Amino acid sequence: MKRLSTLIILLCISLLMLLTGCGRQSAVDSGAAPGSGRVIIDMAGRKVILPQKIEKVYPASPLECVLIYTLAPELLAGWGYHMAADQSGYILPEYRNLPVLAWTTRGSTSNAEEIMKMKPDVILTINDINDTTRQYADELERLTKIPVVLLDKELTKTEQAYVLAGKVLNREERAAKLAAYCRETLAMVTEKQPLLQGRTPVTVYYAEGRRGLETEPRGSWHAEIIEFVGGINVADPGLPAGSIIGRSPVSMEQVLAWNPEVVLISYFRDGESSSYPSIMGEKSWQNVRAVKARQVYEIPTGPFNWFDRPPAVSRLIGIRWVANLLYPDVYPFDFRAEVKRFYALFYHYQLSEQELDDLAARAKRVE
Repeated sequence: MKRLSTLIILLCISLLMLLTGCGRQSAVDSGAAPGSGRVIIDMAGRKVILPQKIEKVYPASPLECVLIYTLAPELLAGWGYHMAADQSGYILPEYRNLPVLAWTTRGSTSNAEEIMKMKPDVILTINDINDTTRQYADELERLTKIPVVLLDKELTKTEQAYVLAGKVLNREERAAKLAAYCRETLAMVTEKQPLLQGRTPVTVYYAEGRRGLETEPRGSWHAEIIEFVGGINVADPGLPAGSIIGRSPVSMEQVLAWNPEVVLISYFRDGESSSYPSIMGEKSWQNVRAVKARQVYEIPTGPFNWFDRPPAVSRLIGIRWVANLLYPDVYPFDFRAEVKRFYALFYHYQLSEQELDDLAARAKRVE
């Protein structure tokens, strides 16, 4: 009897060890040891092990700064550039003076030490999805020992980027609301594209620089909204790049030859002035069709540019705005109501009537 009891005890111990072993194997198969973290698959197909709790996120460039601020501003480690005074006014006060961080998305891992000093829980990067960016993310993760999550920069993948970022940052409910706006905006364009068939596309010149004689050619990520909503970017591919990434220099003669129907103006808010006064006032511009028809618009920037610099998730309101400028009968746009809605949802900010006036001053279609 005593021997039988001993045998039963040994069998129970063996069974317990077997079950424990199975549990361990399941944890290993899932990609992480018990309690070590969460496993996600990023948009590049990379397996990334994350801490259970995320308290600080390092944005690899200004693109990620905007996304993180819209999703979970309390997790943002810093900004990717010095924000001008008329931009920061639209930012919640507690986040206006965050440190300015070095970029890490230009094919270099030289900022690894700075990132490590910040001690973030995760590094977020938005880029093309290809072997080069996968290798870059892997190398950055290896150097910093910090998980790196790669999101797809493709405009049509913005909804998916928000959904994944919500999982990464433990903000899934908030991300679902922002992703729904992305889906609604992109679907609006896709569903109404058939209404443009048979029409001659509206031609657009994207003016950058102090005199408006710098631009982004067709195919550039920086100007893709034009073509996305059915317009034609008049700037030909293959233009030489300027001293700043993109911003190809062009001559006044070339702009006159293109003779666009609409001109969109952008500029750096800190240290650069708008070309709007030059374009509307200088004699050399007066024979351009857009200027004659007063179809010249300055792209709103506060707090983030609606179109470019950076071409971030802030482009969602830009899509609605540009679509309406080019095809008002196809894409209705209640400027005040929609902008107010977008700023409240994405920027946690309630616009005043004066702020709406400021944003609309050079951006609203003159009826």
